[in-house]
Amino acid sequence: MVRSLIGGSPVNIPVVVSALVFCMLFSTILYPSPVAEISAEPVTTQDSPADIPVDVGADHLAILKKNTKCLKCHKKKKFKQLESGEQLSLQVSREDFIGSAHGEIGCTSCHEAIGNRKHPSKKTNITINSQRDYSVEMSQSCRLCHNENYTQYQSSIHASMVAQGSTEAPVCADCHSAHAVETMADYKPETGLPCKNCHENLYNAYAESVHGEARSNGNVIRDTHIQAPICADCHQAHEVNPLAIGDTLRSTCIGCHENVILLHNQWLPNAGTHLDIVSCAVCHAPFAKHKFDLHLYDNISQLPVSLQEGDEAIQQQLRVMEEAGGSVVDTLKTWRAKQGDDEQGQNSDISIRGRMEVMSGIAAHQIASKGFALRTCDSCHQDDPRKNQNVTLSVTKADGRRESFEANRDVLKSVTAVNSISDFYALGGNPNKLLDMLLLVSLAIGIAIPIGHFTIGEMIKENIERGEQ
Repeated sequence: MVRSLIGGSPVNIPVVVSALVFCMLFSTILYPSPVAEISAEPVTTQDSPADIPVDVGADHLAILKKNTKCLKCHKKKKFKQLESGEQLSLQVSREDFIGSAHGEIGCTSCHEAIGNRKHPSKKTNITINSQRDYSVEMSQSCRLCHNENYTQYQSSIHASMVAQGSTEAPVCADCHSAHAVETMADYKPETGLPCKNCHENLYNAYAESVHGEARSNGNVIRDTHIQAPICADCHQAHEVNPLAIGDTLRSTCIGCHENVILLHNQWLPNAGTHLDIVSCAVCHAPFAKHKFDLHLYDNISQLPVSLQEGDEAIQQQLRVMEEAGGSVVDTLKTWRAKQGDDEQGQNSDISIRGRMEVMSGIAAHQIASKGFALRTCDSCHQDDPRKNQNVTLSVTKADGRRESFEANRDVLKSVTAVNSISDFYALGGNPNKLLDMLLLVSLAIGIAIPIGHFTIGEMIKENIERGEQ
């Protein structure tokens, strides 16, 4: 019993407490707490981060809550001991993941081995050989949602290198990150990423080219509706292939410069042939060194032949050619013999093709504005050894990359090489003097035939007239 502060009368405490409890229950019925609506309106708790969107559905909310539990543990610096002895970091940045393109996807969608079972536990503990093996294996999970891109990647040079055992060729997570996948809205292609991570020298050359400067200074190159190219425009984003193989480079350039043949025809003789056998960079990267690049060509498939596993004889011949001054012709004979042809190779469909190119991939990206382009014939067609001193024989390796071997420049004077360099021909401007001789003989025959025909005709006509008299 205590006295009331108002009237001094004694108050029964149990009665007061009961009255307060009754009032609280009554008010809860009239004004329900927001906690009762948690299935529709998520609230912030220890397992529900403040930045979970409030306008998501129940299924999505359940995924976000599960992810929050995963991230609550994986935000700590923890490591897993791998079979290789490496330490695999298990730490995932909560902010990076939630803000990524995968921020609304359940962790177990990719990490199926974990599933909905209790984790961590012995049942969900998986054995990992190495970080590289795990990255390659986890790329399969990308296929579940991105099958088209994954299929394109499988036909790329990157995938070929992975299949050949390369530990440097990128897989999905190397370009896109594992848990901080950038959204398309946030992607800034002019940064050169992710290509720049592996190809920094090439990107720096591109950045200083007419393409790179146009991209960074207004994002246009000719008209307002034509964007300057970035890495993926020429090399593709997932189906990455080396442009130096086949006619891919020519097709890529003409894809943007659709009037190139018409424009070159206005001043360049035989423009179509030039565009077929002279790399664009030879004239449009005028400060780069040039070379005659020869390659063994399959006339049936219309593609350069490729080295495959087991081609030791060819590889040995290529090394001998480069180190001891061997002959390109000898290499051709070895390759034809491999195809089952006779010793002379008369039935072979493999020949030597030639192309004028720049010496390096860096130079190929240093495209200057058209004001600096070479426009004179004597830039290439002159009897100057300094202009044609670089000759290489290139082959396509099993992983899709091209490898070049230094060749003897005398191959350009060989009869075998006539077909490979005939398209480069200009009288007096080619190291193969046989072509000059053939041209002179052809001209002499061409002139002699009509003169002889006319002379004999006149003689016959004169004899006939005499006989009639």
